[in-house]
Amino acid sequence: MSYVFLCIDRNGIRKKIINHLLNREVPFIDVGMGVNVVDDSLIGTLRVTVGTKVKNDHIHFRVPEGDFLDNDYSTNIQIADLNSLNATLAVIKWKKMSGFYQDLEKESHCTYSINVAQLQNEDKEDTL
Repeated sequence: MSYVFLCIDRNGIRKKIINHLLNREVPFIDVGMGVNVVDDSLIGTLRVTVGTKVKNDHIHFRVPEGDFLDNDYSTNIQIADLNSLNATLAVIKWKKMSGFYQDLEKESHCTYSINVAQLQNEDKEDTL
């Protein structure tokens, strides 16, 4: 494979696949989501994390390795919009990395916080 998109809800398996990709220097984008019920409403965060041969020192800090029992994601079937947004953010990042869109930030980790509508870019690739 020359590029991989990951969307796996079992973090233990995700970790094994990511380690395999890193060992073979295969670039990837991993997406994740945490959703919880607070005061009868859903809150949470979407995550898009990139791993490449050049930038991967952030992966083990950004991608969860253990499974979370308190995540209400699996019990809420009406969040297709969040899955769609997460996939769209991943494809946009891939297109930026491919040169289709300009990428001034070169972030390797992006989160979207649902309840405050905030996108946060972090772990920027060093450009020397």
